[in-house]
Amino acid sequence: MRHSLLKRVRRAAKREFRRIKDEHRSTGRRHRKPPLSARFRHWLRRTREKGFSFRRNRPAKPHGPPLSKRIKHYVRTQREKYAVVFSSEYLIITLNSVVLFLVSFFLIHFLTHLVTGIAAWFCGISTTLNYAVVDFHIRYWNWTEEAVIIVFSIPALFTLLITFFCYLAFARRRRRRHGFLKRLRYLTKKQRYRHRRRVRQRDLERQVQRLTSQSQPREIRKPARHISWTVKLFLLWTIYHCLTYFFSGMLYSFLFHRRFGYVIWYAFNASFFDLLFSLIAFLVMIMIGYAFAVQFFYSGRLYFNDLNGRNRMPFMISQVFFPFILGTIITIALQVPKFDPALILLNFSMFFLLLPIPSRAARAENIHFDSRDKPVKINRKWVVWSTVIVLAIVIAIKIGIPIRLP
Repeated sequence: MRHSLLKRVRRAAKREFRRIKDEHRSTGRRHRKPPLSARFRHWLRRTREKGFSFRRNRPAKPHGPPLSKRIKHYVRTQREKYAVVFSSEYLIITLNSVVLFLVSFFLIHFLTHLVTGIAAWFCGISTTLNYAVVDFHIRYWNWTEEAVIIVFSIPALFTLLITFFCYLAFARRRRRRHGFLKRLRYLTKKQRYRHRRRVRQRDLERQVQRLTSQSQPREIRKPARHISWTVKLFLLWTIYHCLTYFFSGMLYSFLFHRRFGYVIWYAFNASFFDLLFSLIAFLVMIMIGYAFAVQFFYSGRLYFNDLNGRNRMPFMISQVFFPFILGTIITIALQVPKFDPALILLNFSMFFLLLPIPSRAARAENIHFDSRDKPVKINRKWVVWSTVIVLAIVIAIKIGIPIRLP
């Protein structure tokens, strides 16, 4: 029986493919594998001769020091890198930053207490401003929805307002208009003609001014005033304290109801929304901390000419993390004789704003500021007036500031 044309073509193609494959193979035709039963008998015979073992023949690894020595070497190199943090220069950097941290914390702490007391006074509630909390002289069943929203929302909005004004010191001013809006001015031929005439007139005026300025003595202009980086560092700590006040109440709203978290609980009264706002606060704090981390790098202009991979992370430890730890310990110690765990957690939530700094520092590029000599010294003016302000605020709120109705 003769097969079909398609089957014959397929067989011819397979034979031709095998022939070409055998020609290109140097060892001749490839031998087929023995059947599974033969391979199994061969494996049993080898197992009886050599014995059975579960160990696999793995490729030999390149020779190197043991893991314990590698760990010791890593610890030693990191210790040598960060030992500079405890030198006199870096300790002075820590002291200056701790002073700015404390004065910004107590100013925001006092102002938010004061705004809370004033908002409660407008709602007909007498208060006493203490260090840890604001005492409201009202029964809990006398609270109304309007009073809760006004008293606990206004301080949070006040901190956002302070954050906006402090951010203006770091915002870059752009004088150029948007390209699309700029093109709308030159759509018609008449608009383009007017624009060319204005440009020509402006060029002529510049040439006339250049010719007249050569014959006349130049006027000495005063240099533009810029905000010093000491003030900018104070504003930066203020931004962090304001954001901590706003988001900390939301972050711990599932544990206790303080600050803006009390408004969330009073408005929704559901655990789902408490967890939702906590997650949103956590993510927003991480993103804001990542965006503002670069400003701490630029504050190295106060002490260094260059900020590179060798001194960047030790500087962040002295400028950011040590002041945060020491300042938090001082603020907790001032709560004696009675400690408020909720306030400790609320103030510690700034850690989530500082958390992205190490990852940002690991990827940051080298920054060159200038070539001037910059001796690292204690900023005595800030230390003196900051000490006066902090002591005055602490004494006042430790005694208690009453805001009573007439």
